[in-house]
Amino acid sequence: MRDIRSEFIRFWSMREAFLAMIPVLLLSIVFSIINGEIMNAILSGDLSGHDLDPSLAQKPISDLLLEGYLGPVYQASVIFIPIAAAYLFNLEYAHGEHESVLLVSRSLLMRRIGTILCGISWAVGAAFVAAIANYVVCVLQLDLKDEASLSILSAFIVFTRVAVFAILFSVLALFVTALTRRLFVSVIVFVLLLFISLSGILQSIPILHNSLPLIGGKSFAFWDPAEGPYSISGAVVLLLSWIAVSLVGYITLAVGRRR
Repeated sequence: MRDIRSEFIRFWSMREAFLAMIPVLLLSIVFSIINGEIMNAILSGDLSGHDLDPSLAQKPISDLLLEGYLGPVYQASVIFIPIAAAYLFNLEYAHGEHESVLLVSRSLLMRRIGTILCGISWAVGAAFVAAIANYVVCVLQLDLKDEASLSILSAFIVFTRVAVFAILFSVLALFVTALTRRLFVSVIVFVLLLFISLSGILQSIPILHNSLPLIGGKSFAFWDPAEGPYSISGAVVLLLSWIAVSLVGYITLAVGRRR
């Protein structure tokens, strides 16, 4: 436990750990404001003025709010958490701390477990800060006739789904960074992963396309089996598989004393 604790102290003593949360927070606020404008247009009936689907007017306010709790935080998290996490983890290699840990640590595995837990705590913390900001924007911006429609509990339950993606991308960033040891290459990997997911260029190969976390995990993120290629439980299995493979890959590289 001492090695894990020392890793937490080392990680959270870096000001970069807090600065890296800012892009996630800012992007979430931007998406929150845009989302709030769209939701107000739906509530006011001004759908044509915003080129919105008329069927949105039939959606219950509770469903609109759930999408409002999810969308901005989810989007900001999947875009910036892997890149920001890769930046933080790359500092260890850039500053030579990885090599020093190999030389002096009596319990290398425990130190690496500490690093994993630090990364997970950072990613979940960044998503949580973004979720709080998003909820505050909802409270301030939405023109609701019944303010009781806003629910902190519902917003928190939605956040827990985003937290799974945050955890996935934090451990994936650990693995990719340990594999490349170059920040630029790590960022390119995540940009490509995002591009491939959004562009759908792998749709001609369904097994690969559906295995991407942002595609295969959609039904879990939106809590709707119709949203993704798998059921909600299937999406959970896929996401957990990504987490497990990333963890095994990172431990293999980081504890294998690769130089």
